[in-house]
Amino acid sequence: FREGLLVRALREGHWLVLDELNLAPSDVLEALNRLLDDNRELSVPETGETVRPHPHFMLFATQNPAGGAYGGRKALSRAFRNRFVELHFGDIPAAELQHIIADSCAVPPSHAELLVRVYGELTAARARTRIFEAAHGLVTLRDLFRWARRRALTRPELAEHGYMLLAERARTADDRSVVRRALERVLLNDRPDRRSLIDVDALYSEQRVREMPEYQALEKMPEMHTVVWTRAMRRLFVLSALCLRHEEPVLLVGATGCGKTTVCQMLAQALSRRLHVLNCHQGTEASDVIGGQRPVRNRAALVVEAQTLLQQAAPSADVSAVDTPSALDALNLSSDDSRLAQARALLQRAQGLFAWHDGPLVQAMRHGDVFLMDELNLADDSVLERLNSALEPSRTLVLAEQAGDAATVRAHASFAFVATMNPGGDYGKRELSPALRNRFAEIWAPSAADPDSDADADDLQRLLERRLQGIPEAAQCAEAILKFVTWLRQDARLLPADALSLRDFLCWADFVKQARSVMPAPPAVVHGGCL
Repeated sequence: FREGLLVRALREGHWLVLDELNLAPSDVLEALNRLLDDNRELSVPETGETVRPHPHFMLFATQNPAGGAYGGRKALSRAFRNRFVELHFGDIPAAELQHIIADSCAVPPSHAELLVRVYGELTAARARTRIFEAAHGLVTLRDLFRWARRRALTRPELAEHGYMLLAERARTADDRSVVRRALERVLLNDRPDRRSLIDVDALYSEQRVREMPEYQALEKMPEMHTVVWTRAMRRLFVLSALCLRHEEPVLLVGATGCGKTTVCQMLAQALSRRLHVLNCHQGTEASDVIGGQRPVRNRAALVVEAQTLLQQAAPSADVSAVDTPSALDALNLSSDDSRLAQARALLQRAQGLFAWHDGPLVQAMRHGDVFLMDELNLADDSVLERLNSALEPSRTLVLAEQAGDAATVRAHASFAFVATMNPGGDYGKRELSPALRNRFAEIWAPSAADPDSDADADDLQRLLERRLQGIPEAAQCAEAILKFVTWLRQDARLLPADALSLRDFLCWADFVKQARSVMPAPPAVVHGGCL
């Protein structure tokens, strides 16, 4: 039996914070009742011991409101809740918020004042226009601190970063327009030159993309020449690359087939980092993400690896019989070499029944890799909230599940966290709770196949032509496919706007290309449409 964080804190007089209290099961919470009473004692059933707290012990708990947008959180029972001194936190006054931003993010007070004015305008705009939604639907305090940490030097640069962080996560043109007007009114209203206002097209122009070091690294890779750099792809690439530069966790939200995973793979290749991918599902557990205790297998291989390290550290020593830590101690080798410590750890692991195995997130944090959590909103809320500390600016993760002392993992400077999800409403998918969602720099990724998106009209045409490359009638076939779908949607009104994804268009083009060897192009297009 090994004591957990609570028992150790009780004995040693530490302060303990129980974060997201109302996500824990009720039977776990009720076990704390006697500790929170005047008795101030905790019974440990496994050992039959009663632990009384150190005089300096303090217990704190935090939680978001139950129900509503905060999925998975329940209301605490009155018997448990009234054991705490309960404090409610409202909005921070503007003057205090300016001071906090200026000091914690090391930005000029004048910039902090501008950021807080934008925050106030957007909060008021959402409260006016959507009275039944949260007032912070357009901007949150975490967005404000993220914006400040980008350390823009001029007002136009501050406006550009604000637009990319706040407007580019909005899913409608109206919301993007509200954010843009607020930014221009506060940051650029005194500019005599109207051309100095936010130029969205210039933010994602081909010239800007080509000047980015990430794109220049991709150009040297032959497989990247197959990528079609549409406006939607350029936008997604620029926004994601800037987030990773500033060590911000990224959440890409969009319909299937819009290029979310492709952008992650491209950025990992551009940064020369390994990409760890975890595909979430409804049965995903926390151990799938961060790791867990696993039975020790292939003990002989661990012993051989330890002996190899020992032979490198001490070439003259006979290590053929060293298969336990005690046998290693009998050699009386110098302990200065780090390889001896590695060998000892391997021998200890070979003797145990179970050993801790890092999950993909912990591996990426240790080695500075890119971690991609695909279909994030399919996992349970209790699993996702376990990741909160890794998404904070400190980027740490406490492995309380590990046997012995809980290890704290601090992310490597090159570590990057990227998540993708489809919008809520699809089968099994839901929107994330605000507590998790606002920890990400969220980016909305519209599909090129969506007629309501603001992508260039030629984007889908270029994609289809690239897919049909190799047949003489590529341009005509692509044009015919688009005209027929437009007729179905607008004139005949037989096809809903979101009925076809980009993958459907590309499958149609693939069929035409394959069938072209056995039939002319027009009937190939017709047969592909019938599929």
